[in-house]
Amino acid sequence: MNRRGFTLIELLVVIAVIALLMGILLPALNIARDQGRKASCMSNMRQVGIALTMYQNEYERTPPKTHAVYDYASPAAQDNVLKLLRPFVSAEEPEATTPVYACPALKPNPNPAYAPSRVSCTGYLVNSVVMGRQVASIPNPGGIIAIQEGWALSNHLWVQPEPNNRSKAALEGRVYTRYQEWHMFASQGDHSSWFTKERREQTSNVHNKGGNFIFCDGHADYRKYWDRDSGDYGLVH
Repeated sequence: MNRRGFTLIELLVVIAVIALLMGILLPALNIARDQGRKASCMSNMRQVGIALTMYQNEYERTPPKTHAVYDYASPAAQDNVLKLLRPFVSAEEPEATTPVYACPALKPNPNPAYAPSRVSCTGYLVNSVVMGRQVASIPNPGGIIAIQEGWALSNHLWVQPEPNNRSKAALEGRVYTRYQEWHMFASQGDHSSWFTKERREQTSNVHNKGGNFIFCDGHADYRKYWDRDSGDYGLVH
């Protein structure tokens, strides 16, 4: 019996078919993977939103805004938004990890930057304008953003040097990560100089040109950005 091998043309056709199938399947797999990460991120945000609601129910106001950076174990340590919410997300141990504070779509930074004061970076930005206020004084709390995804600028906000990356230490709970520090995307007065047009890109854009948001009433929702060039923050639809 004569055995006939593949000709070069047949081999090239097979390779072309495989490449075509990969070209069709890979985008679909990437979309499915991204959707999974987006859903996981939304689950995290909803947990934080519930924690925000629980805090508001207990103290009748949103967590107070502070801007100082201290070691968690220091007597001088001031409260900040995400630190105050830790007990409500079952993360009371200061050196333990807090996975709900980081989006799974963000890649760990292989060379994380550490500040001398031992702060860490999360994947969240906080609306300083509404923090420390009684909930009843916030107009339309279901339409005003309290916390959103984002990253911090190292030259102004201490630790994270690259967009779309998260501090590896923030997830591993090392000694450099005594608590999860928060960063602002909106301010009124004292730190308004941080929010210039050049810094608008600190909003995260890892979920199909949009992000997950927590609103002042505690609910979480996905929104697309409709204008990232206006210089205004939190413009979503």
